[in-house]
Amino acid sequence: MFSFHKNHSQLECLINNYLIAPNELGVNLVYNEISNYIDSGGATKINAGFISNLKEPFKSLLQQNFKNVTTVAIDFPIYFKSKIETKKTIMVCAMDSFPPIPNSSYWNDKNFDFKKNIGFWAPFSLIDNWHAPVGSMKTNIPFFRVLLEEYNLYITDVYKVFFRLENDGQLVNSNTISDYTEIKNQEGTNIHGYLLSNEIQIIEPDAIVTLGNSARNKLLHINYLINNVEQQSKGWSNEPQMYKWKNSIPIIAIPHISGAANGAKSAILNNSNYSNITGNYQNERLAKIIKLKINE
Repeated sequence: MFSFHKNHSQLECLINNYLIAPNELGVNLVYNEISNYIDSGGATKINAGFISNLKEPFKSLLQQNFKNVTTVAIDFPIYFKSKIETKKTIMVCAMDSFPPIPNSSYWNDKNFDFKKNIGFWAPFSLIDNWHAPVGSMKTNIPFFRVLLEEYNLYITDVYKVFFRLENDGQLVNSNTISDYTEIKNQEGTNIHGYLLSNEIQIIEPDAIVTLGNSARNKLLHINYLINNVEQQSKGWSNEPQMYKWKNSIPIIAIPHISGAANGAKSAILNNSNYSNITGNYQNERLAKIIKLKINE
């Protein structure tokens, strides 16, 4: 299950150098806390970091330009080993669900400073208990469990920092702010694209699965910016969408596994080509279809 990729040290260097270095121990401390959290069944703590620990250009964007920033969070990429011994890895690229809003009861005992702190977590809460899932994990876990039957999984967010802007009581999510989604580093490269393309190079996935419109569209845009490969996204139909990263690695795009995308998922699941695929959950069946597409 949860593990560290063979190139994990390279991944840590990438995050330390271009996203955040939480303290003198860097992100190594955060990953150790994640590992301890899992081993303890959630009994230990994953500490928060500080906006001041962010690397440029993220730091300046949040500190100087957006005075009303709140609920800043980072989901650290995580890696799971397959149930079988295999070298094949799928990279799952998504825009995960958002942290609770500032006035949520979730924050009551967290001692979280919305103007200074960054919450550290993992995509889709996959470091929580898989044997007694709660909330959305009940329908999300079957998706990842099916893929883990044959593949190692590397799961990452398309946007590396999440935050909200609070203006006159209205909350604006960072993924809707073009100054953030198109933010560039000192070399003039889209920083999200730089990080994602380096993750792909480090992980060397056999296939990339994108979940939802945002992840698909951003990855295709990055593929154009970084690799000069132009591919137009399409509307959802009754088939997963197939693209390629750098004209070599298959990209399989599907609707998001959240409940909000049930309609788009149903079109695929009701395709007569997949009538023999069974499962208790939509996401479970969707993962089986992905495996078919990869093996074609």
